Amino acid sequence: MLIAVFATVVSHPPGPAANPLVGEQAPAISGADLLSGRVERLGSLHGRYVLVSFFASWCAPCAGEAPQLASFAFTDRKVASVLGVVFDDSAGNAAGFLRRYGATWPAVADPTSDIAVAYGVANPPQSFLVSPAGRVVAWLPGAVTAGAAERELQKAESEGAGVG
Repeated sequence: MLIAVFATVVSHPPGPAANPLVGEQAPAISGADLLSGRVERLGSLHGRYVLVSFFASWCAPCAGEAPQLASFAFTDRKVASVLGVVFDDSAGNAAGFLRRYGATWPAVADPTSDIAVAYGVANPPQSFLVSPAGRVVAWLPGAVTAGAAERELQKAESEGAGVG
């Protein structure tokens, strides 16, 4: 009988709002950009939407996601930015990954996993859309598409998530 109960349970993937950070102030992110060496801070990007993307060079879905992030970063460059955060990977491997896929967005290392822990990330890829006011407005688990990121951006803008 127990098997019959478990066999009837249907699993649904989490949606963009199924994360406790949504609606909260985004945890701080700071570090040297892997490609330019400039110090990057999430806080310095307030005033724009930021898609925070956790990735790794060893992550196959991240490789598929990279061109989608490039498309989103180009299409929405006037209102949104992408900020990468390396997950459980060396800075050298992550920088090579970014070069291989022509990434034009900054990315910072997270050698102590403090940023991943603050965001509750246990595996990549995962992305968080942060409003211009610094609040997490959407969580996008798994490989993100440019279309999905764009829909979340439009939803946030229409709901006035950029203010307050």
